[in-house]
Amino acid sequence: MLRDGAPTEREAPRAHVIEALDAFQAAERAGGDAMARWIAVCRQPRLRGGLRVIRARDLQHAALAEARLRALGGAPAARISRELAGLCGVIGHPEISDRSKLAMLLGRFPAQAPSPLADLARRLGGDAETQALLETINDDEVVALEWLREMSRVLEREDG
Repeated sequence: MLRDGAPTEREAPRAHVIEALDAFQAAERAGGDAMARWIAVCRQPRLRGGLRVIRARDLQHAALAEARLRALGGAPAARISRELAGLCGVIGHPEISDRSKLAMLLGRFPAQAPSPLADLARRLGGDAETQALLETINDDEVVALEWLREMSRVLEREDG
């Protein structure tokens, strides 16, 4: 039903959840696409194998977020930021070393920094299903980042 005026108190949080899920699914989908380009040009077999798993997870995370978004009455419409688009472009560039790509990617997520996804999940406390979805996806993200950090150390030792 259409009506004029501001959203009701109940609708406002739902709109916030939909917006957050939309932005997240767009970022995960872009990440999965960037990983596919990196896999195609990756020179390190061990790294390439792990990137395949990370890509699959990113695409699954995007699908889960989109399904929840739709269940809440939303539709995907978000665009990624210029900064993220730039990073995605670098990740797939064949002339940039794998070590440099790892450094750029890991620079966005310092080891001791709080997880933005975990923070988002906490802020969506009124929507238990979305909160659990994001908390569980965050667990995947933490594991992927730790693996990428280890691969960065391995490549540094091998090249050093």
